[in-house]
Amino acid sequence: MKQDQNSHDRFQLERLAFFSDAVFAIAITLLVIELRLPHLAEFSDKALLDALASLLPQYAGFVVSFFVIGRFWIGHHRLLGLIDRVDEKFVWQNLQFLLTIAFMPFPTAVIGEYAQLRVGMGFYAFWLVFVGWHNRQLIRQASIHLASSGNAAELRKMHKNALVPIAVGLLAFATGMMVPILALLPLIATPLVLRAAARFGTAR
Repeated sequence: MKQDQNSHDRFQLERLAFFSDAVFAIAITLLVIELRLPHLAEFSDKALLDALASLLPQYAGFVVSFFVIGRFWIGHHRLLGLIDRVDEKFVWQNLQFLLTIAFMPFPTAVIGEYAQLRVGMGFYAFWLVFVGWHNRQLIRQASIHLASSGNAAELRKMHKNALVPIAVGLLAFATGMMVPILALLPLIATPLVLRAAARFGTAR
C-alpha cells in the first residue's frame, strides 16, 4: 500500500515537472518573436546598420529575459529535486509562479519598444520583482514536502538567494525612475550577478 502511494506521489510530481518545463520552454521561445526584421527607408548598408542599432533595446531585453527565465528554471528544477510529493496547495502556488513566467515575453516586448520611458522600464522591473516574490513563495511552500531532512539546509539557502532577482528588480526600478535607459545596466548585469553568486555559493 505504501509503495503504491509512493508511486502515485512520484507520478504526480513528474506530471507537474513536465508541465512546468513546457511553460518555461514556451516562454523562452516566445521571446524571440519580438525580434523582427527592421524596415529600411532605403536599401543600403548604412540604413541597415542604423536600423539594427536601433533594435539594441530589443536585443538587450531578449538576452536579459532569456537568462532570467533560464535561471528561474534551474532553480525550479533544483527545487523539485528536493521534494518527494506535492499537494493541491503546492500545485496552485506553482501555477501562480508559472503565470508570472508565461507573461515575461510581454514586459520584455515593452522595454524593447519603450526603453526610454519610465513607465516601460518600471513595468519590466516591477514584473521581475513580482516573479521573484512568487518564486520565494513557492520555495517556502516546498518546505512541507521535503524528501529528506537533509534537504532543509539547501531549501533555506534557495529561499535566501531568491532575493537576488528581487533586489535587481528594485534597483532597476529605482534607476529607471531617474534615467530610464540606464535601468538596462542592472538588468543586463543580472545573468552575470546570478552566475557569480552561484559560483561563490550565494545563489544556488
